Amino acid sequence: MRHLGLGFALAAMVLPAAASAQSVFDGRWRVDLGSAQIPKKPWVLTLNKTGYRCVSCSTPWGIPADGSFHRVAGQNYFDEAALKQIDPRTVEFHYRKGGRLVETDRISVSADGKTLTSVDTDLATANGQPAIYRSTARRSAAGAPGSHVLGGSWVTTSFDKGSDNTMTVTMRLEGDRFSFADGTGSHYVATFGGPPVKVEGDIAGRMIAARRLGANAVQLDSSIGGKADSRMIVTVTPDGKKMTVESTNLKQGTTARFVAYKQ
Repeated sequence: MRHLGLGFALAAMVLPAAASAQSVFDGRWRVDLGSAQIPKKPWVLTLNKTGYRCVSCSTPWGIPADGSFHRVAGQNYFDEAALKQIDPRTVEFHYRKGGRLVETDRISVSADGKTLTSVDTDLATANGQPAIYRSTARRSAAGAPGSHVLGGSWVTTSFDKGSDNTMTVTMRLEGDRFSFADGTGSHYVATFGGPPVKVEGDIAGRMIAARRLGANAVQLDSSIGGKADSRMIVTVTPDGKKMTVESTNLKQGTTARFVAYKQ
């Protein structure tokens, strides 16, 4: 999924959360996947005898489709990838970083060629418990003549489900400092207006800077390697029961929205 940007989209929505004044953010929150408003920008992929390529990725990349690992440059969460064709409509990606297997993604295309299903497993979580995401996409354009059924343009339509550790986060406010932890073990503590802090457990070295926008709202700026990556606006209702998140992928120029409810 990460090669499509789908995994990143969901992770970006649920990873950098925050707390606000009067402890309206305090507690455990669960994401409502049914509320997600997903960007309609298509992902453009090619797969043929010469190999695979993600044309629309923020940093385009590609590898031969021979089942072996190949070096990949310019990606934050992996530096090697392998693509194995399971059957005429199914492929499986394997990703490594620093020699360690960090992710697998099995992608299947329906018999009519119109629907793509991705089951992505993140193996590089901080607590060692795999995090699983399942998503679907619809075809918006066919691939070039002679290409694999995966080739073409796809628009994400839904995040169907995720393992429980991807759906919940816990936050706490203490003065102008807030702490965050998710079910995969990733966590951080940041100060409003302070310098960026590291997201512990993130293999790309993601940093978060927090800014107060109001009594019930906060802006969270994410960066990797000193380069701006995403921005989130998080707003909680005055009763502290519902949280609305607007997440912008600065590299892709797309915005996703979703809500979460206090448990």
